[in-house]
Amino acid sequence: MGFEDIHKDRFYNSNHKNSLCLFSCILNTGIKKQAIRTGIFWIVLIIPVLLFTGCTKRNENLKITFTGDLMLDRGTRTVIEAHGPDFLFDNVNEVIGTSDYVVANLECAVCDAALTPMNKKFTFRSNREWLLSLYNHNITHVTLANNHSFDFGEEGIKQTIANLDRVGMKPIGYCGEGNTTCPPVSINKKDISITVFSSCFLKQNVVGTAYDSASVLSEKIKAYKGLHPTSIIVICLHWGIEKEPKPTSEQVEQAHLLINSGADLIIGHHPHVVQSIEVYQGKYIFYSLGNFIFDNNHSQAIMTDLVLSKGRIKTIQIIPINIVKSKPQLMNSEESENFRKQIQSLSNTIEIKQKDGIWKIL
Repeated sequence: MGFEDIHKDRFYNSNHKNSLCLFSCILNTGIKKQAIRTGIFWIVLIIPVLLFTGCTKRNENLKITFTGDLMLDRGTRTVIEAHGPDFLFDNVNEVIGTSDYVVANLECAVCDAALTPMNKKFTFRSNREWLLSLYNHNITHVTLANNHSFDFGEEGIKQTIANLDRVGMKPIGYCGEGNTTCPPVSINKKDISITVFSSCFLKQNVVGTAYDSASVLSEKIKAYKGLHPTSIIVICLHWGIEKEPKPTSEQVEQAHLLINSGADLIIGHHPHVVQSIEVYQGKYIFYSLGNFIFDNNHSQAIMTDLVLSKGRIKTIQIIPINIVKSKPQLMNSEESENFRKQIQSLSNTIEIKQKDGIWKIL
């Protein structure tokens, strides 16, 4: 299936759903009887009304899902070679497939195997053909401001961008060739706008991806918020200490600075485990979501679902997952409740409730 075919399928499915919605509305409002009595005129008259009122109310919001670290090498490569990349999404499609957009942290370069890796302990590389499966499963955006995007040097990051572009996926935290600063990425649906900034706070000698300090990022957010006061600002940060359940005091200070500068939500990656969740000035800070598709032994993680209307976040819900041999799976209610208690014990500024496996913050 080519790129054009993907969009044709999405267009067909969208119109098919709209047709079912229209049919349902006609039945529910009694218009079917009216049409029989008065003829086709009333059907033609009522269709535009139905299309732009009741049946489209569910589309007035923007739903976006943020996931954790996604890495397609090492043990994950073995799984893909045995079962194919679609296999990885079998148990989470019901969540990510219903979102308008899905953002993951891509922890590998997507480049030719012939490229020489950087001189470092861990280097990760994905085959480019696997990206199409990610896109087909609704991964629309990936953050590149992390410590693995540059695993195969400048040529590796260039090929990664080209391969993402081939399938229609958008990078976040990429500066572009010749640029020293990385612009934010705006994600829009009708008149709802969300702007995503990204940065890696780990010290590295790389080019091409965002490595703004908290103070620099703070000034950028203030400037952007001044020009776009109704835009919801989300910051994706690669930071912290691996395997630690709590953020450092420096991270807490950085997060508060960014919230005070105008950020509405902070999403963290890198520790590979779920860290504490905080509410500060009415804004949410997820210090680390943990993994999403990864082969290490940290098998519990979360995804974060946001529903937005113009100028505000309406709801946030948290979907806990198990990761078994790189494959994310939704937790059942018992697993979810046990994990909720663990994260609640780390998060003293919020109250988390669980129902049917899903968490909500009170």
